[in-house]
Amino acid sequence: MSGDAGEPVVYQVAEYQQIEAALTDDAARRLQGIAGPRLTLSPSPQGYRIRASSYVGSISAPGVVVHIVPKVPLDNVLHLLTWSTERIAFGTDTVGHAKGGLTGAVAAWYVRVLERALMLGIDRSYIEEADRLVALRGRIDWPAHARGVGLPTPIPCRYDEWSLDTRANRIVAAAARVLVRHRAVPQASAFVLRRLLGRLEGVGPLRSDDLGGAERFLTRLNEHYAGAVRLARLVLHAAGPAHGAGGAAVSAFLVDMNDAFEDFVFASLQQRLRGRWDAVKRCVPLDVDSHVRSEPDLLFTDTSGVNVLVADCTYKIAHGGRGRTPDYYQLLAYCTALGLPRGVLVYCDAGGATTAPPRAIEVRLAGTRLETFPVHLGGSIADIDGQLDRLADHLYLTGSTTIDPS
Repeated sequence: MSGDAGEPVVYQVAEYQQIEAALTDDAARRLQGIAGPRLTLSPSPQGYRIRASSYVGSISAPGVVVHIVPKVPLDNVLHLLTWSTERIAFGTDTVGHAKGGLTGAVAAWYVRVLERALMLGIDRSYIEEADRLVALRGRIDWPAHARGVGLPTPIPCRYDEWSLDTRANRIVAAAARVLVRHRAVPQASAFVLRRLLGRLEGVGPLRSDDLGGAERFLTRLNEHYAGAVRLARLVLHAAGPAHGAGGAAVSAFLVDMNDAFEDFVFASLQQRLRGRWDAVKRCVPLDVDSHVRSEPDLLFTDTSGVNVLVADCTYKIAHGGRGRTPDYYQLLAYCTALGLPRGVLVYCDAGGATTAPPRAIEVRLAGTRLETFPVHLGGSIADIDGQLDRLADHLYLTGSTTIDPS
């Protein structure tokens, strides 16, 4: 049974699988509270049944840690995430086999990125402060002085403070706090993160608008923070809406493999097709009056901006390796709305499929060609990159000849 003292009880469940766990009602309630719909817990004769979805990572509560193990190798998951974070590099010698699964690996990765950013210079900026002081500092706050009924002291002042409490520092510090409190993060990484947080003493908590909008707060003076900020955003997104805040010792680091795979395919094809086609994300209205709107995962345009091809990504395929029927319907809807004769379904193959889906099907009466292309994520990183090279060439073909992806 899980307890609140000493070493936590550790459970491992594979992605899209389930296990039986001897959890207390309190531990199950806390785990479900922090995981939300990303993990399902239901009562069972042995205690609770834990069912995983497309989210991988780990969740910790007092006395218990649950690791959701991806169906592809850990190094390959990290490779996918480098594209999700705009090609932040990681070292497989340092993080590829870190303890704590994906959470521990990302923590070690974040330690390296954040340590380098702080070593190149801690971000500071002038922030306007308002206070009543016994001696004049900055300039007198005349409206506040008028409200003070003419008292000579203390003097209401407005002045600029050279402060560490910047938006960039709040983001990277918040991510470090999330990882420090997570029981799946190895002690060595947590120790370094605490030391780095000590260098950011005086940085306030994350504000409600810090994660919104573009990263325009990154300038020539603090551009060395770019990698740390992007990885921090990933950590905070994986931690959930609470970002590890609050007093309860519960925390999460959960990455949606659907999103990671889609980001990986989009960003890598965008780079490989640069100069030939542009890869964009754009809403596509299905009807004439634009009442029904959708957004394909990949829309390709030529150099003049004309739509030439639409593609959709799916991380989970149906049993037996065949593309799911709804995926074909959705792709056909995109092709019809865009007036394109061809669409491609890019799907993940972790090596467990016994039967590959058809390379292409032709829709009756319409003549629309719907192709499929598997990306095998169970091999080496070099193999994955080679497949993306071939996928880019395959998509660029304008004829009906299909490259065999196998």
